[in-house]
Amino acid sequence: MADKVSTKSPIQTRRDEEKEERRQQIVDAAERVIAKKGWDATNFGEVAKVARLSRSLVYFYFPERDDLFNAVCERGLLELEKRFRKAIAAHKTGIEQIMAIGQAYQQFSYDKPLYFGLLSQFQTREFEVEGQGPQEVVVHDHGRACLGIVAETLGKGLADGTIRRSIGDPGLGAVAVWAFTHGLIQIAAQKQGMLKQHFHVTTKQTVDHGFMLLRGALSTT
Repeated sequence: MADKVSTKSPIQTRRDEEKEERRQQIVDAAERVIAKKGWDATNFGEVAKVARLSRSLVYFYFPERDDLFNAVCERGLLELEKRFRKAIAAHKTGIEQIMAIGQAYQQFSYDKPLYFGLLSQFQTREFEVEGQGPQEVVVHDHGRACLGIVAETLGKGLADGTIRRSIGDPGLGAVAVWAFTHGLIQIAAQKQGMLKQHFHVTTKQTVDHGFMLLRGALSTT
């Protein structure tokens, strides 16, 4: 089948490119403001000031405040998906791939704390079956893509015999692995003082031990 030929004129194509560039400019500014003040204290006025645009123009691209929140979350999930795919490409067996995904998620939390923090907030929000805005739908789609990589990897491990069959359905297993891994990384990062005072362990020791338990729960060896 031949590729679909665009019917847009060069002028319209350029206008669309400029709109997308402007949209990304606003999201860039939002990231800088959120990194400095946190999401709760972020407002359109501050974002417009950092982007050097009018407040009305920011509203034009992002009518609701949550639209901006979701746009940043989308960026985070795209980055996470890229890291997951790179992680599994470096390993052959299912068990090694799933552990590499866990390590990639941990490194993501270190390298991209803004994204990790906002995605943590997004995950605590109640999922609405109806009434989702277009940007929220996009974020959920990207989230499912990341979870799908985990499920596919568990399925590969079941097929190659490196992951025990007792885990059951790979989709349910993916949810459990995601919940365990995210909670482990988040607690290790946010409870450093408590872990040191009450258990005399570091963040690294906590995460390493957690991954050891996860491997033991999944592996056939």
